[in-house]
Amino acid sequence: MLETLLSIMIFFTACLTLLPIQHQLIIEKKLIREEDKATYFLSNKMHEALLGNSIQGSEIYKDITNSPLTLTITYSSSLIEGCVSWNNVKQKKTTICQYAMPQ
Repeated sequence: MLETLLSIMIFFTACLTLLPIQHQLIIEKKLIREEDKATYFLSNKMHEALLGNSIQGSEIYKDITNSPLTLTITYSSSLIEGCVSWNNVKQKKTTICQYAMPQ
């Protein structure tokens, strides 16, 4: 009887310890995937901007990540700046920028 109670207590202790850790790992994995998608999208748009096929200003894309992604491309005489911003899985506003020199 005591062994059964002890084994059940150890089992539930392990479950209550590992489940929150696993949940946090899943959230972090989603965060990294979302950031990778946004960075890849920005990289493609920056290549288009270098080729002259991209527009200047801001656009909102709803099909890249789970939340709307805002793309902003700004041209100056010596630099092209491209930034994407969105609310990530943790509901924090995230912004990633890339820079390129026009040819």
